[in-house]
Amino acid sequence: GFPARHPTPPPRSPGGPRAMSGGYFTTDRARKYGWGVPRLALLTLFAFEVVPRYFLDASGSELNAFAAAEAHPGDGTATYPLRLGAYLRSLRWVGHAYMGSIGAGVNVQVLGFVGNLAMLLAAAAFCVADARRDYSIIVYLAKTFSGDFLAGKLDTAEWKLVLFWTFGVLGPGLWVLAGLEPGATGRTSKSFDVFGDVAFDWATAADAFRPYARILPILFLIQTVCEFGDAHLEHHRIVGKFFRHRYGFECFTLAAMTLPKLFSRAVWIAPKELRVVQHDLVICLFYRIGNLCIILVKNGWVKDFSAKAERVARKALFWIFGIVSNQRLVNVTDVDVAVAVLKKSAVKGDGLERHVATPAWRPLLSLESVDGDLYESMVRAFHELVAKLPEPRKVAEIAEARAEEMLLIARARAGEENAAKDDEASSSDVSEATVSLSVDDLSGESGVKSELELSKTKASKAPADLLRGGDAIDANAVARFSLAVFVEYVFGRAWEEKFEVLVDASWAWRREIAVRGRADASVKRAAVRLVVDDLIRNDERLWAMHGEAWREPRNYSLIMQPFLISPAINVGDVAVALKRRPGLRLEDAMRDAHPFPIFERFVSEDVYVDRRVDKKNGKTTSGRKNVLAVRKNTQVIMFTSDFRGSNVPWPVFGAGARMCAGTSAALGVLRAVATTLVAAGDAFAPERGHKYSGRHNDGVSSLGEAWYFARTVVPIVLGFGRERQDGVELERRAREALGVET
Repeated sequence: GFPARHPTPPPRSPGGPRAMSGGYFTTDRARKYGWGVPRLALLTLFAFEVVPRYFLDASGSELNAFAAAEAHPGDGTATYPLRLGAYLRSLRWVGHAYMGSIGAGVNVQVLGFVGNLAMLLAAAAFCVADARRDYSIIVYLAKTFSGDFLAGKLDTAEWKLVLFWTFGVLGPGLWVLAGLEPGATGRTSKSFDVFGDVAFDWATAADAFRPYARILPILFLIQTVCEFGDAHLEHHRIVGKFFRHRYGFECFTLAAMTLPKLFSRAVWIAPKELRVVQHDLVICLFYRIGNLCIILVKNGWVKDFSAKAERVARKALFWIFGIVSNQRLVNVTDVDVAVAVLKKSAVKGDGLERHVATPAWRPLLSLESVDGDLYESMVRAFHELVAKLPEPRKVAEIAEARAEEMLLIARARAGEENAAKDDEASSSDVSEATVSLSVDDLSGESGVKSELELSKTKASKAPADLLRGGDAIDANAVARFSLAVFVEYVFGRAWEEKFEVLVDASWAWRREIAVRGRADASVKRAAVRLVVDDLIRNDERLWAMHGEAWREPRNYSLIMQPFLISPAINVGDVAVALKRRPGLRLEDAMRDAHPFPIFERFVSEDVYVDRRVDKKNGKTTSGRKNVLAVRKNTQVIMFTSDFRGSNVPWPVFGAGARMCAGTSAALGVLRAVATTLVAAGDAFAPERGHKYSGRHNDGVSSLGEAWYFARTVVPIVLGFGRERQDGVELERRAREALGVET
């Protein structure tokens, strides 16, 4: 019944709601409600459609009178007042469903104590409205909460308030209202005047509640026995499951509706009695549904189901995409097959990346997205560029130094906040080295100094404040950190105020690449101008490589995409994963929020994978067999989210000829985040300000963004809005996006 709860619910956390964990959300309870919902639904249908026809103690004329007594004028549908159709049309089920469903939420403190009170106040309003039709709701409440009270189940303040509402407010109030009679002042010895010509008559009140005199004690007995059994006999060897899984409630309720007729011709269930049972069953049904939903959400089963549904829908869309584009297209979800495909082919092919990501990257040409001769030319130039740069291990050194500075600044500002709250304690207990630490104190050489050394050392030039005056390492600070590391690594320059346009540009590119909205083209152009006209132009070593040709998209993209924009986007996603799942290893965090949500390859040859053969012709073997996984001439699309949770430790930086060329450099930055920045504790807040995530770990997606996604992707899937993708055309469009005449 409706507040039947676990005998040992999860404990309250100090000053907050119950922790939604522990024994309440067990697999046994999932089975209890998973099987209990359909069982109770069948019993409820039986109570509405079978009992009124075969087990009801009423003639046709009595039923018509019963219907007419509560039907609205002109309502001809009330001829069968106890059938499901009439009940649904009455809309009373809305209040009953609400009352049952919130019971589960109240039990586990989904909204906390104040939220529970708000939900219960709304339920009280439903009770008052329902009681205007008949008194079945007060009978239900009386049997439920008296039975729970005797069984020792009302152990929270919320349910004790409901007990008081039932027996101290609603029940007495309905009794008084039922006994009021206008124009009958002092009619009998059991009557007394209330006000004016209105009197309260005990006999009238008793007559109003007399139809429930039999059913109330029966339902009260069922409730008490079931709740006592659930609280004290749930682990009993014989009857434990009978009570714990609520078979008892269903069996006893079924008996109350049918046994009177089966064993006696004179004592059948009456219409108003059946109505109480029906409402009891509906409320309990939605209580079970509410519990089941909470358990499914808590254990991630709803998310798993959604992921499977998304996968099915995705495969259907790709099937359409393949037909429209006249190619065989496969969505691979098996890790072994995905790795084999990546190793087999270096060709991106004609997939979503070509038509969605490539335009979003403009005015850049992403080395990860281009194909054919343009890719071959750009990858050669990229390796020439890398040869001019310092060793990749230098990235790790720079990243660790900048991370240490950010950590000390965050700690210093946290110390200053504490000092402001307690000046006396600050002056006596906190050392000057910690409290007075500021950005100016963080000057020094490229090596990392101790906090005490930094507080005492003054150099001619202080490092930039990558927190920009803030007291937390938020999403902007993480993006700025990544950009500052690579600006220093590639160009040998410290972060400057004018470089902030790169932070804004990283969010602009992120937005369009994640298909969340159109990016501000002016911000993109400003970032390109800064890189070409300042950073590259003032670096003699780099400028000598291409000179004025650096202004070509194929050249400036070699620095902007792999070293600046992509890391600024991807490091933030990994940082959020590390924050939301403390203790997660770096590699696992990368798999959780992978830098490349989608892999695409076109395979021109058959792809085989090694599979263990357990049985052959009925005999067990221990051999292995090459199995055809993907046929040749197939476009393959792989979503890294499909590999999450896989037992196979798939390579996070890809595989084959197009695996990430900057693996060692990327690891240097990510390790600094996972070790040093995470050590900032509460000040490490990469989720603050995190937005436009293609991995949906920002938790925000507006209707406008969903509409943009639909109007961008759907036409491409259906064969509209596609562009020529040869190298010459891609370069022309990149120049066009930059505002350069071609």
